Order: sequence, then C-alpha cells, then structure tokens
Amino acid sequence: MNKKLVKIGLLLIILGEILYFAFNFTQGNNLTNYAEFTSGILLGLSIGINVIGIIITVLGICNHKEEKDE
Repeated sequence: MNKKLVKIGLLLIILGEILYFAFNFTQGNNLTNYAEFTSGILLGLSIGINVIGIIITVLGICNHKEEKDE
C-alpha cells in the first residue's frame, strides 16, 4: 500500500510538471481572454496537483517508516 502511495504521488508530481510546461508553452505576447483563462487554469491545476503529489508521497514514505519500526 505504501509503495502504491509513493508511486501515485510521483505520478501526480510528474503530471503537475507537464501541466506547468504546457502553461509556459502557451504564454505569448498576444493574450486574448481565452488564452488568459486557459493559462490560469493550467497554472492552478499544475500547482494543485504538485502539492497533492508531494503530500501523498510524504505520507507514503512516513507510513513505510512506521511499519518498519514495528
């Protein structure tokens, strides 16, 4: 179970980085309302998914250490 949490967390972090790359790719000089909206959505999702991935990874690692101690 703990290895599964760590894998899921790492996959979420990678997905967040891919979304951040897409955010940087869509930045340009001519920003329409739609472009600003999609850039904001990409940035928000990227940050949110990265934070959730980090939390899940840390929880998986902490649970693994607790089981090892017992």
